[in-house]
Amino acid sequence: MSGLHSARQGGPFWLRRFSLLAAGVRANRDAPDPAALLALEPAEAFVWGVLPHAARSFAPCIIALPSSMALSAALGYLYCRILDTHEDLVTDAAQRHRALEHLTSRLTALREGRDPGEAPLVTHECSDPRDEVHSLIAGELPRLDPLFLGLNGDVQGLIIDLVSDMSQGMIWAAKTFDEQGGVLVSDSQLRRYCEAVLGNPIRFAARLFALTERGVRSLPAELETACMDVGEFLQLANVTRDIEKDLARGVAYDVALDPKRCSDTGDELAGAVRDVRARLLVRALDRAPSYEALVDGLSLKRGWMNASSLLMARFTERYYLGCANRVGLSAGERQSPSRVLLSCWPALLSSSWASKKLAEITRNLKRLRAEVLNQTSSMKAS
Repeated sequence: MSGLHSARQGGPFWLRRFSLLAAGVRANRDAPDPAALLALEPAEAFVWGVLPHAARSFAPCIIALPSSMALSAALGYLYCRILDTHEDLVTDAAQRHRALEHLTSRLTALREGRDPGEAPLVTHECSDPRDEVHSLIAGELPRLDPLFLGLNGDVQGLIIDLVSDMSQGMIWAAKTFDEQGGVLVSDSQLRRYCEAVLGNPIRFAARLFALTERGVRSLPAELETACMDVGEFLQLANVTRDIEKDLARGVAYDVALDPKRCSDTGDELAGAVRDVRARLLVRALDRAPSYEALVDGLSLKRGWMNASSLLMARFTERYYLGCANRVGLSAGERQSPSRVLLSCWPALLSSSWASKKLAEITRNLKRLRAEVLNQTSSMKAS
């Protein structure tokens, strides 16, 4: 497995790490260059080139992982992005179902030395350049095959488990959205959706770390639960960010914005969106302590995994401060992405320093939750 991080692209991965982080900060996600991305060779260069367009804040966290697991995690994330793209952008139900099922069978065939066959043809309904890049990644699926084949067999198994669990969750979600007119109608449905979309990837990352760094093949039950809580904590960032965009394509994650029944327009719709965003923000912040619990449960030492986990926490805190601003709360100025990156590197040298910073982030998010609740209560009272 470590051979994948060889000199094929100008040196071992640890030498290229900082240039990849810098390239990710410079990447223009709002105006990507599809031709330049398609021209990236070899396949590993394509992975690192498209990752910032696929993963936003996840990209630097993946690049900051230990060299033994960074490429495996990047590949797993791109497979998740491909599934997410099919779920979001394929409107034909039969096409979507075939596409979601194909990836598991493809990876299983590759692992068993069989011909995976052609990927099913699908039509992605793209609404902006970011969607177009996500569609591009899905169309380049065969380019990832050699990288998957180069992985350790146990890691291949983890990726297949991830893809299988996530695809089945998305098949359920697509069916549920179709049957319910584009809306999730309960907290339990939203929880199940978050588990499928990001709980499974978080569990994959934790299992990958346990396997590659500790030689452990399974997680304790309490860490499995923490992974799913963290998945909800992180996925609600995506949900709250994209409420308006999702409504435009007829999808809502809260029954108060049911596209089939919500007839509000203008200020009334904006108010309803604000209320839902605030409610989902509080729900997300309820899960914030689970992130610290997961990191503590993994017993991270100083080093790259420690830095990566702190980066993810910093970027998530940064997002939720912005989300609070969007619901009318003055939550303060956010750090730039480059400042976030620079603030986390002491974690490479000190696990105790990283633990203190993570505890500080958890306290900050708890305070933010209380402030959002107070504002919500005041607005209702007035």
